[in-house]
Amino acid sequence: MVFTGITRKQAFLTHLLISLAIFFVLSYLIIFQWYPSYYLHIDGGYRGLATIFFVDVVLGPGLTLLVFKPGKPGLKFDMSAIVILQIIALSWGIKSVYNERSVLTVFYDGKFSCMKYSEVSDFNLERLQLKDKAPPLLAVLPRPSTHKEYQDMMIEAFRQGSAEIYVFSEKLLPMDIVGTTQVMNYYLDVPNSFTGSQDEIEKYRKIWSDYLEKNPESSRRYLYYPMSCRYQKVLAVFDPEDSAIVDFVPVYTNRAESKIKLGFTPEELEYDREFKKKMKLENNSDE
Repeated sequence: MVFTGITRKQAFLTHLLISLAIFFVLSYLIIFQWYPSYYLHIDGGYRGLATIFFVDVVLGPGLTLLVFKPGKPGLKFDMSAIVILQIIALSWGIKSVYNERSVLTVFYDGKFSCMKYSEVSDFNLERLQLKDKAPPLLAVLPRPSTHKEYQDMMIEAFRQGSAEIYVFSEKLLPMDIVGTTQVMNYYLDVPNSFTGSQDEIEKYRKIWSDYLEKNPESSRRYLYYPMSCRYQKVLAVFDPEDSAIVDFVPVYTNRAESKIKLGFTPEELEYDREFKKKMKLENNSDE
């Protein structure tokens, strides 16, 4: 028989070592391929590792330790069932972690937003990928230049029950020089932008102060913008020279403000002039 002369401890350790080898391979994929950089910390990477660890390292070897008994009738069937169950559970875990991975971070209207694979499956990601840039993939949705265009985008996104970055994906720009310029049009006064309860704001001020103390040159080199991912909202540290997010600070702030104010369409300007002219005539007549 296959299990002749094998003790429960030997069976458990053999199963555990095989499961650990599989876990280490999958961990490499999760950390360096599927959830690189900040995705690992704030957008589900650690949850993915925990899921794979449970279904691979805990479930299978644990059942072996529980069920395996030398000489037990039907032991071969029991072990086959455990292996099949582990394969099914592991396949489900891998598929879940893979499909939930984040593949794109978009800057729009003063903040970065992480987007997972299932949300961008119909996006043309190839045109946003720069050859000299490693993941995470960054893009920019340019803010309209007039009030009317801005409101139209908001209304259309609301009508579709989504956000602008999902509805207007065809307008996304890669994070090249042009995209970086779009980002640099925004400014965030970090110390005065923390949001939350008074206790939370005090905590954020302490975290921010500690960050600046440890990174004295960062305020001159980097720009800071809020970033919202699935499991955490943080402050992204953006390097405009490299056009990349190089770090994050675990604080929550308001959106950054645009240095460029929204303008008006020619029709709106004409209406505004006529309105002011009418009001002036009415005021003169009252006098």
